[in-house]
Amino acid sequence: MTRLTTRMLTLLAIVLGAGLLLVLGLRWVEPHLVYFPTGPVAYTPADAGMAFRNVAIPTADGETLRAWWIPAEAAPPDAPVLLFFHGNAGSREGRLHNLRGLHRAGISVLIFDYRGYGGSTGAPSERGLYRDGEAAADWLRQEVGARPIVYFGRSLGGAVAAHVALTRPPAALILESTFTSARDMARRVLPLPGIALVMRSRFDVLGAVRQWRGPLLMIHGEADEVVPFPLGRRLFEVAAGPDKAFHAVPGGHHNDTYERAGAAYWRWLREFVERVGR
Repeated sequence: MTRLTTRMLTLLAIVLGAGLLLVLGLRWVEPHLVYFPTGPVAYTPADAGMAFRNVAIPTADGETLRAWWIPAEAAPPDAPVLLFFHGNAGSREGRLHNLRGLHRAGISVLIFDYRGYGGSTGAPSERGLYRDGEAAADWLRQEVGARPIVYFGRSLGGAVAAHVALTRPPAALILESTFTSARDMARRVLPLPGIALVMRSRFDVLGAVRQWRGPLLMIHGEADEVVPFPLGRRLFEVAAGPDKAFHAVPGGHHNDTYERAGAAYWRWLREFVERVGR
């Protein structure tokens, strides 16, 4: 073996070793880039003037999810209800403003925390979040009987809601500030060669929405700095069902669409949910 060949093999081994370390490092850090949970909540719907019930929901793999069931005041007994899938940061506690707006709109809501969030047991993962959504959907179905259930997913919650809609079909689906896939988001956040191939998380929302045939409402801020507006628009364009609507919020960022759109935002949700229930 020549000296040149030895050097080339050594260089190749260094490159492969560095690549392997990079892959292992990215695999280790991935959960910290995808999920941003916080612990047990300090505030409840009562602090925002809403009557509610604390709920513990068991999952198929032995975890326990913490949730709030918030019935709307004077809602008709057959009115649709909402299953709220929140985003990847914080817990249900951080959604009290959203919950208050839904309550004022006359919509009953079940909001739950994924495993590892807000006092729920376990640690988050893609498959785990799907199990959590299915468990919440099953609990709500038992609670409300034949009443229509609408899934409402924000950001990462939209990815979970879209997949759960295929195994536990709701009456309708609402996606807000939702991306096309985890791989598309990875290319944006960490623009490294092959980053999408290294990720274990897929969250293929594009594929799920292509399969969904029921009513679909989408809302996305045009100035979204986390999930670029074109990703939300692309998601809407591939939706196969005939009953779909898209509301762009001018100047809306990732977390302030309901503030930017104002009264129109709550009207979009209320009218969509009411129409599903007719």
